[in-house]
Amino acid sequence: MLALVETRDRHFLKVCRSIIKSLPPEEPINMLTVAQRAIMCPAPHYYCTYTYALRVLRVLRHGRLPMRRDRRLDMWREINNKVQRVMDRRGVPLGDALAYVLAFEGSSRFFIAPSTALRLVQKLVSHSSSSSVRS
Repeated sequence: MLALVETRDRHFLKVCRSIIKSLPPEEPINMLTVAQRAIMCPAPHYYCTYTYALRVLRVLRHGRLPMRRDRRLDMWREINNKVQRVMDRRGVPLGDALAYVLAFEGSSRFFIAPSTALRLVQKLVSHSSSSSVRS
């Protein structure tokens, strides 16, 4: 699981660098704005294991997922919707559809806590001078 978090963070920081590079050079870097914009960008993957995702989807489909409405629930609903579309289109079972979605579908956004996003941006900016982050 740690490898998935590290991969997510690496992908997220790549998006942050792109956002920072697109800012006017004379404009100061507003780390909160960068974090918020990056969260809403598409992510190349869902950062979860197949086994965990299958377990969560089964619970979600039985209406017993004990999550309040937040980004994690939004992520599981998005995955579930994509899985259902694959099942309907290809006539495959849940497990096969999930494997397809996790392997080949990207996420609509980074389902990451705003505090984590801000911490990552702060780390990025503090480990680099503003000029090197923008170049």
